[in-house]
Amino acid sequence: MSSTENPDHQAPGAPESPPRPDVFYGLDEAAGLSGVPRRTLLMYCRAGLVRPVYQPPYGVMEFTEEAILAVRRLERLRLEHGLGMAWLQAMAGLLEEVEHLRAELRFWRG
Repeated sequence: MSSTENPDHQAPGAPESPPRPDVFYGLDEAAGLSGVPRRTLLMYCRAGLVRPVYQPPYGVMEFTEEAILAVRRLERLRLEHGLGMAWLQAMAGLLEEVEHLRAELRFWRG
């Protein structure tokens, strides 16, 4: 996906919500579905913003539909707001903490 395209546009065959936890995509397919170059997807992995699943026996890097949606959100933030990697990492950390607090609140509410 080029920076001039709509970041909300889903590629053909893109996963629909809600994400299915039992579906995995290889690196090239995940990059295509996310609308980012393979190198960008790897950069997000190295920064800890996206966590691939490693499938035995060869440790092949695969991605869930949830990871693909996360990459799309990251790209939207990067392109629309011009956020750099440090900002993306900070925002991802905050969003992770919010989700943790929501889960804790659901637990205590029973």
